[in-house]
Amino acid sequence: MMHICLVTPSFPPMVDGGVAIATGRLAAGLARRGHQVTVLTSPPAESLAPSQIGMLPEALAVFYHDVSDPLHDPHRLADLCGRLRRRHKRQPFDIVLAYFIYPSGYLAIRLGDVLGLPVVCSCRGNDISKDMFITPDILDAVLRQSTRLIFVSASLLDMADTLVPCRHKASVVANSVDGTQFSPVVDPAASPSHPVVLGTSGLMRWKKGINLLLPLILKLNATHDVRFHLAGYGLDEAIDGLIASFLKQHQLRDRVAVLGPLPHGEMPQALRQMDIYITTSYQEGMPNGVLEAMACALPVVATAADAIPELVQDGVTGHLCRMGDLEALLTSCRNLIEQPLTRRRMGDAGRARALHRFHPERELTAVEAHLQLALGA
Repeated sequence: MMHICLVTPSFPPMVDGGVAIATGRLAAGLARRGHQVTVLTSPPAESLAPSQIGMLPEALAVFYHDVSDPLHDPHRLADLCGRLRRRHKRQPFDIVLAYFIYPSGYLAIRLGDVLGLPVVCSCRGNDISKDMFITPDILDAVLRQSTRLIFVSASLLDMADTLVPCRHKASVVANSVDGTQFSPVVDPAASPSHPVVLGTSGLMRWKKGINLLLPLILKLNATHDVRFHLAGYGLDEAIDGLIASFLKQHQLRDRVAVLGPLPHGEMPQALRQMDIYITTSYQEGMPNGVLEAMACALPVVATAADAIPELVQDGVTGHLCRMGDLEALLTSCRNLIEQPLTRRRMGDAGRARALHRFHPERELTAVEAHLQLALGA
């Protein structure tokens, strides 16, 4: 059994994106399999009550420390390394596992040097395409110095390998989804077919294609009796303000429900109220929202950004469109709005694919095996 130091920018109950969902699921699974896991993450918000943090498995400990920008705060980094060195002496770690290249991957290679431990860095989303411009030296160091690398998609591995040859020590381990938690409505035949509800979920960032999503909503409302559910929120006031003003300007507030940030446990019910799932992204890792929609038997209309084609099978589980192609998105949505049997067929195929290819136990087994490889390197 291993003692794993898991470094992550966020961890439950701070579910502010897919990484918290993924690390929470992985840490619980590793503890269930008998490993000891110490999580290093940012502290939860002061507004959270102790009851919201919940009870942790005995083999899982959470160590809170500000890990937001270690590169530019050497004193805090030195303090963190000292505290973890003392912790390591009491209960030795076997390996460090980091989620994202920066800040976690950078922290991990520093900890690996200080503690003399192998390091595995899990590259999750846009950290390659972003960090190659923002912190190229850090990106290079983490890819070179990590003992092993995990990539959430083949497209992300291809991108990294063109920058720093690393395929020889890398594996692709896809995200997963709990098909028991995320499941379709019990009797879809009993659901009303009109109006058709289209929706999306997650963080409403600019890279999610807000400039496509809003005109898509407007044009579909002009030709069809539809409703939209936005189960997400912006990372800044500008995005929230843009959405609110757009809906007011075009008198769409009675047709578009902005559900805002939802606890992850409420997301399955939000998805069950939709008939079609949409994502208009320009940049993605392997989006949890798409996987969760597939598990809920929703057909997906998506731009072919990064790893999305590794999830959505065009013409089988939904439709893939060129990035930025509003007309293709409109055509695909209209076809599904007008063809309920096709929606059902594609949704069923998507759920079957999610359960078979993206099961949590499959992800857990792959990560566990990769950690063992790093220990033997």
